[in-house]
Amino acid sequence: MAGGGKHTLTPKAIIHQKFGANAIYTVEEVNDSAQSACPGLAIPQKGPSLFRCHLQLPDFSVVSNVCKKKKDSEQSAAELALDKVWFDLLIYIIFFTLMLTKIVLLMLQLGFRPQNDDLTVDEAWDDLVGRIKYIFSDEFLSADHPLGAHLRAALRRNGDCCGSVPVSVIATFDSKINSRCKIINPSVESDPFLVVSCVMEAAAKLRDFIVASPHEASLRRKNPYPPAVVEALATQVSDSVDSRKVKAVYIPCKGEEIVELDSVDVSSGRYYLDSIAERLCLKNGNQVMISRTLGKASCGSECRLYSPITKFKSSEVSGSSSEESSRRNARASYICGQEIHGDAVLASVGYRWKSEDLDFDDVTVESFYRICCGMSPNGIYKISRQAVLAAQLPASFTTKSNWRGPFPREILSMFCHQHRLADPVFAISIAPVKSLADVYRSHKNLKVSGGSDDADDENLSKEKEDAPGLGNGFRCEVKVLTKSQGLVLECSPKKFYEKENDAVQNASLKALLWFSKFFDDMDVVGSDSDDEEDIKSPSTTHAFTIPPNLGNGDSSRTKNVPSVEEKRVPSITNGSVVSICYSLSLEVDPEFSTDGEVREGNEEDMESEEDAEYYEPSIDLIESHEEIEFEIGTKAMNPLIETAVTQMTVGEFASFNATLFAAAEALILAASSDTARTRYLLSKHPQLVYSIILLGVKGPSEERMEAAFFKPPLSKQRVEYAVKHIKNSSASTLADFGCGSGSLLDSLLDYPTTLQTIIGVDISPKGLARAAKMLHVKLNKEACNVNTATLYDGSILEFDSRLYDLDIGTCLEVIEHMEEDQACEFGEKVLSLFRPKLLIVSTPNFEYNTILQRSTTPENQEENKSESQLPKFRNHDHKFEWTREQFNHWATKLAEHHNYSVEFSGVGGSGEVEPGFASQIAVFKREASAVESVAEGQPYKVIWEWKKGNGEKKD
Repeated sequence: MAGGGKHTLTPKAIIHQKFGANAIYTVEEVNDSAQSACPGLAIPQKGPSLFRCHLQLPDFSVVSNVCKKKKDSEQSAAELALDKVWFDLLIYIIFFTLMLTKIVLLMLQLGFRPQNDDLTVDEAWDDLVGRIKYIFSDEFLSADHPLGAHLRAALRRNGDCCGSVPVSVIATFDSKINSRCKIINPSVESDPFLVVSCVMEAAAKLRDFIVASPHEASLRRKNPYPPAVVEALATQVSDSVDSRKVKAVYIPCKGEEIVELDSVDVSSGRYYLDSIAERLCLKNGNQVMISRTLGKASCGSECRLYSPITKFKSSEVSGSSSEESSRRNARASYICGQEIHGDAVLASVGYRWKSEDLDFDDVTVESFYRICCGMSPNGIYKISRQAVLAAQLPASFTTKSNWRGPFPREILSMFCHQHRLADPVFAISIAPVKSLADVYRSHKNLKVSGGSDDADDENLSKEKEDAPGLGNGFRCEVKVLTKSQGLVLECSPKKFYEKENDAVQNASLKALLWFSKFFDDMDVVGSDSDDEEDIKSPSTTHAFTIPPNLGNGDSSRTKNVPSVEEKRVPSITNGSVVSICYSLSLEVDPEFSTDGEVREGNEEDMESEEDAEYYEPSIDLIESHEEIEFEIGTKAMNPLIETAVTQMTVGEFASFNATLFAAAEALILAASSDTARTRYLLSKHPQLVYSIILLGVKGPSEERMEAAFFKPPLSKQRVEYAVKHIKNSSASTLADFGCGSGSLLDSLLDYPTTLQTIIGVDISPKGLARAAKMLHVKLNKEACNVNTATLYDGSILEFDSRLYDLDIGTCLEVIEHMEEDQACEFGEKVLSLFRPKLLIVSTPNFEYNTILQRSTTPENQEENKSESQLPKFRNHDHKFEWTREQFNHWATKLAEHHNYSVEFSGVGGSGEVEPGFASQIAVFKREASAVESVAEGQPYKVIWEWKKGNGEKKD
C-alpha cells in the first residue's frame, strides 16, 4: 500500500519476480540419525525433521542447505540461486567498470570532464536550455522515459491545453533538469517552485522553438510535431475510454479541517493532472505542483502530493507574507519535506519507464497517517513491527539476540534517507577498559540492600565509562549530515562496549532517541537528560520541517495506569524477552453524550430509534497481534502493556481500559482500516481496551548476566575452581551430580588432571544425549588420562552403590533448581550414603543479584527502590536462592552431622567485599574414618559408556 513501511522481499519472492512459473521447487525430507553422532547411546533418538530443496531454473539448478523447515529450505535454495545470478552480474559489472574507468581516464587525458561535476552556473544554464529543447524534440516524444508518456498524454488534452506540458511535470520527472537546477540554486531541494522558475526562465531563451505560458506554468512546441510521428504514436493508444477512479487523500490547508478520503479520475481519455486540478479548484493541470516521491505502491506507481502553484516570482507574490504563511499546508509540508501551499491531494498515480499505461493504486487516510508516523524514528520502528499502537522505539540496546525489529543503525539510515540527508557516518575508537566486576569491587562501601547513594552511582557510572584496565572496549561516534555536508547531529557517547556492534547500535539508538524527542513524537519515551551532553546539533531546525498537530488529541487527557483489583509484585525481571498476544480496541461508554458530558435521563427522553442506537455500547478492534516479542525493561512496548505483562504468568489473560493519551488519535487512525468509523468513535470520548495473553517468557540467562559482568565468565571460573581442587587432591574418580548437558565434564577435559574415571548423573534424557555427543567427540579426538566415562539416567536424590566412595563429587549450580526441602535431602544423601572424599557444591549468592541485574538494566531507567524492585532470581527455573548466611547454615549443619569439615569460598567478586562472591561454594572434606559397608542398590540406568581403547560400549 502506498505510504506504508517498505517491505523487504524474500529471496523466493525475488526469484518469483524474475522467473515466475519457470522456477520449480522440489523439497525432500532428509533423514538425520542422531544415533550415528554418538554410537552406544542408550536413549532412543529420533533425529529432527530436516529438509533440502532442489530449485530448477531455466538455465541452471541449485540444491539448498539442509534446514529444519520446508520454507527455510526453499528460501535457502532461492538465496543460492540469487548468489549465482548476482555473481554472474557482478562479473559483468566488474568488466564494465574496468572498461568505463579506462574511458574516463582517456577522456580526462583529452581534456574532457564529467557533465555533473564542477559545472559553473552559466554552464548549468546552457545545459538546462539544451535539455529542454531536447525534451520537445521529435526523438524524445517516443522515448520510454516517463516524461515521454506525459508528452504523449498532453497531445490528447482538449482545447488550448492540447500539447501543453505542465512545467512541474518537467521539473519533477527529469533528473537532469533537477541536477542542473541544483547547481543554479542549491535551495531547490526544499522548494520545488524554484525548479519551475528555472525551467520557465530557460524556456524563455527558446522563443523560436517553445511557447511558454507563465500564468499557467506550461510549455509546448511552437511548431506541431510531424504528422507521421503523431500518427505512429496514435496506433499505440487504445480508442476505448475506460472510466476509472482511484482513491486519494484530500489534505486541507486549514489544520482544523480533517483529512478525508477522495478520488482521482484516471480514465484513459483524460489527463490525470487535469482531474487533480479540478479537485483543487484550479483551471487545469498546468497549475498543479508535484512533490517529490513519498514511497511506492504495490503496483510500482509513486505516491506524491499535488498542490496549487501559488507563486511564480518572489516579486509577484500577492498579499503580505503573513497571508502567504497562513496558506501554508503544515501537514502536507511535513510529510514531503517541501513547502506546500494551499490544499493538497495525496495520490499514487503516474507513468513509469518503458510503460505507456498509467499506473495507479488506492491511497487511504490510513496511508496518510502511516506516512506521518513513518517520518520519525519511533514511527519507522512501529511500522516495521506492524504494531503502530503497541510498539515504541526501545530506550536501550542490550544485546543483539534480545532486540526485535530493524536494528538502530538500520533505522537511522532509513530515517536519513526519509529526510534526504546523507548516510550517517560512524567513527570507532578502541581503548582498554575495566570489567564491570572490577569497577564494583573497587568500591568497598557498596550498599546492596538499599542501593548505592546517588553520588556513588555517578562515580560508578563514570568509572565504568572511562577507567582503563582489563581488555579493550569500543566507543562509537555518529554524525548525521545534510547532502551538502552540513552538520545536523553529532552523537558522541562516552561509554565503551565489549563488542564493536554494540557500540555502533547504542550510538545509533541515542541519536534516534534524540531525533524522536525533537519531533515531540506521538508516544516516544525518549532518552534521559544525561544524554544531552553527548549530543551536538547546530542546525537541526533547518534540516527538518516542524511536525504539525496531526490529531485532535486533548493534552489534558493523559494515559492512566491499568486498574487492577489486586496489586501484584512484578514477577518478570528486566532483560527477559516475553511473547504476548494482544488486541487494542476502542470502547464507547454509553453513559457519555456527544459533548462528552455524562448522559442524564432515560430512554423515554429519546426522540427516535436512531437516538437509542446511538447510546448502545460499542467496541471496535483497532490493532491486534497473534504473537509479538519484546524485551522487558527497554521500553520497547507501550508502558501500560509492559506494566501489566510483568505482573502476569504464562498463559494468563488480562484486560483493562485506559484513557487516550495526547496525540494518540493520529496513531489510531494510522492503525485503523475504517477511518470514518474510527473518527466517529473518537468523537464519543472512547477508551482504549487492552487485552493481553502472556504466551511465554525467556528470562535473562545466567550466562548473559555473568558474561556481561565477569571476565572470564563465571561458569569458566567455577570449572577452574574445581580443577584446582582436583589437582590438589590427586583425585582419580569424579562424579558430577546434576551434570545436565555435560558442560562441566566437557570442560574438565580441557585441563591436564589425574582423573581416570568421570561420571555424570542427571534426570534429563535430552541433556544426557547432548553430554554423550560432546564427550564422544572430545574423548576420541584428544589424548587425556581418562580411561572410563559413564553417563547415568537417575535422580541424585536416590543412592546408587556404583558411585560410593569416589574421590571427588561436584554439584555446581544444581541445588537451586530443586525445592528447598529436596536440596536438604540431597545434602543428607550425598554425605551419608555416597560418601565422596571431597564434595564441591556451588549455588548463586542471592545478595549479589542486585549488582548483576543492575548490569543488565537500561542505564536510563530510573531505579525504583520499592519492594517490587527487590532483586529477582537469576533464572526462572530457580526454586530458591540463598544468602550467604542461609548457605553457611545449610552446609555447616550437614558437615557436623556427617563427620565432614567444610570450607567456604566462591568465584566472581571477592569474599572480603560486600556482597561477597557471586557464586558461593562449599567444599566438604571427609574426616579420616573407616569406610562403612553400604547396601547394594543400582537404580541408575547406564545411558552411555566409553572406555579407552574400546571406543563406545553399549549398555
